[in-house]
Amino acid sequence: MTLRSLILAAAFALTASLSSGSPSLAQNATGASGQPYLKETHGTWQVQCLLIETGGERCQLYQQLNASPGNPVGEINVFPLPSGQGAPAGAVIIVPLETLLTSELDFEISGIENKRYPFAWCSNVGCVARIAITSEELGAMKLSTLATITITSIRAPKTPLKLTVSLQGFTAGFNAMQAANPPG
Repeated sequence: MTLRSLILAAAFALTASLSSGSPSLAQNATGASGQPYLKETHGTWQVQCLLIETGGERCQLYQQLNASPGNPVGEINVFPLPSGQGAPAGAVIIVPLETLLTSELDFEISGIENKRYPFAWCSNVGCVARIAITSEELGAMKLSTLATITITSIRAPKTPLKLTVSLQGFTAGFNAMQAANPPG
């Protein structure tokens, strides 16, 4: 299993535990059990899914985060939350090891006040921050063209790294992801 597959499997596992429970995973379209697959692409977003044994899929939106073209440093995975969770969506953001954890992660959407989030844990694939996306933030993401994630490296603590999150295709991708996920 590649590092990328490990990251995606971990993000899906976290998505499942944060949403409607831990679904049992079936074999996906490529025949490999528990391996995410690309269902479709909308602008800069990918709808990535796993098949579940109850029939249907568990899907999330994915975008690779780059420090510069060709220099990937992290990813954002967005998924719907069930009603009653206080927010319509959540996100798992994975950034590199050697991120200064005490500086937290700063998430800013055009037109909305930025928020800071603590990191939940780090593993060999990176450091993870989990965020709730409010209705107001989700609406802004659907109308805006970009968001920014700012992190700080322990190697350059006085020079925060701003990662651009393109929102091109976000609305279509979010709608497709919601339609693919089972209710609950």
